[in-house]
Amino acid sequence: MNRETNEKKQKILIVHNYYQIPGGEDTVVANEKKLLEDNGHEVILYTRDNNEIKKMNFFRKLLLPFTSIYNPRTAKDIKKIIKENGIDIVHVHNTLHLISPSVYYAAVKCGVPVIQTIHNFRFLCPGAMLYRNGNICEDCINKGLRCAIRHGCYRNSRPQTFILVLSALIHRATGIYRKVNFICLTEFNKQMLLRINRKKQIIQPSKVFVKPNFTFLNSSDHSEPM
Repeated sequence: MNRETNEKKQKILIVHNYYQIPGGEDTVVANEKKLLEDNGHEVILYTRDNNEIKKMNFFRKLLLPFTSIYNPRTAKDIKKIIKENGIDIVHVHNTLHLISPSVYYAAVKCGVPVIQTIHNFRFLCPGAMLYRNGNICEDCINKGLRCAIRHGCYRNSRPQTFILVLSALIHRATGIYRKVNFICLTEFNKQMLLRINRKKQIIQPSKVFVKPNFTFLNSSDHSEPM
């Protein structure tokens, strides 16, 4: 029997929160879904779209800062999908703003491994870029996330930045990140992510892996990743 015959096919839940403006993360999600399905795995996609915010009533918008930290709807949805479909792995891409980190807690509660692909530096920097005023900025790594509030690093807004900082501090404090597996796109990104452990262990180094993005090489009769 060959390796493919012996390999247990997985049921994978991919979780992604689309931004209002489409970006590279969306392409990665689509590519990974296709690759997994092409290799016989079953993939279920759980998504939200930040364009939903435009249609929210005043009350729901008022609650958004709180649900972006922990969204009970997400936790309920994820648990239901896991139980009804026998999910083996939960693979998260983006959680901002509607899904929230509640997806991690739901997966852990159900005893299912959860993976977070790191597409940017948001775990270290609310602005996600480690870049400010035309220069590389590592203040949030070296001096603490409160630096971002002072500069309004997320959308030039101190209130919005405060919510992201509060969310990060809460979830760091609960220890949930130590239960999450992380995929970084390069070795450099891995080493940068692990700087989050500068003062205490927030992420387990043994649970951080490197897997580059890929695209498909198309031909007249087949398509394969490259």
